Amino acid sequence: MSLLLAFDASARHLSFTRAAQDLHLTQSAVSRQVQVLEELLGVSLFMREQRKIALTGAGATYHREVSIALQRIRNGSLQAIAS
Repeated sequence: MSLLLAFDASARHLSFTRAAQDLHLTQSAVSRQVQVLEELLGVSLFMREQRKIALTGAGATYHREVSIALQRIRNGSLQAIAS
C-alpha cells in the first residue's frame, strides 16, 4: 500500500519532493518506493530528467486506475468509521 501511496502522490504533484511532504517522508524514501513499484511491475512509470519527472504513458494509465482504487478505499474506510 505504501508503494501505491508514494506513486499516487508523486503522480499528482509530478514531484518526489512534494509527494514526500504530503506523506511526511523523505524525498529519497518516496523515490525509492516508486522505484520498487516500477521494478515489481516491470515498467517505467516516470520519465526522470535532471530534477523533473513526468508520467510515462503507462504511468498515466496506471495512475488513473490507482487513484480510483485509493479513493474507493478512502470512501470505504470513512463509511466503516461512520457506521
